[in-house]
Amino acid sequence: MYTWISETGRVIEQVRVVPRGDSARARGRIVSAAHPEHAAFTVEYDAEIGSNRALRRVGLTVSTEEYERSIDLACDDEGSWLLDDPSGTRSRVGGDGVVDVDVTHSLFFASVMIRRLGLHAQPGSAETRVLSVDFMALDVTEDTVTMSSDDEQVHGITATASTSATVDTDGMIIDVPGLSRRA
Repeated sequence: MYTWISETGRVIEQVRVVPRGDSARARGRIVSAAHPEHAAFTVEYDAEIGSNRALRRVGLTVSTEEYERSIDLACDDEGSWLLDDPSGTRSRVGGDGVVDVDVTHSLFFASVMIRRLGLHAQPGSAETRVLSVDFMALDVTEDTVTMSSDDEQVHGITATASTSATVDTDGMIIDVPGLSRRA
């Protein structure tokens, strides 16, 4: 079980990761108080991680005072992502080779990328294409993330923010200075 709290105390993310052999399942929630940039919201997610540490499925539900929306992203046997959107439409998203999903405000999804790329184990760098999910609108776009690590931190952890994070030996984020820390 991992819990992160923003420096302002307005955003909390908590996730339970359950190993299943070589794979894992994660269920989590991000809760935020109202802010001048957005209304109060809750994002609930359910993710399946394969034996190669890559995401296989991600379900997301965002709730505000005004609405509730859900999407489901699933990677098929050929490595293509399928999106089931709030209208019930299924479509392909992202190009060939897209493995990671980046959800705004989620330190868990950034940690999954770090672990899959092995940047927590030794200094290095990697560029990867991701499905970037806007947490409020649940819009999905393809982006590129460039990450690097040194002996102390991992840098450039998301497609939407350029920042650095301290991670533990398992690759899970401990803190993003000035933004959030693990409780």
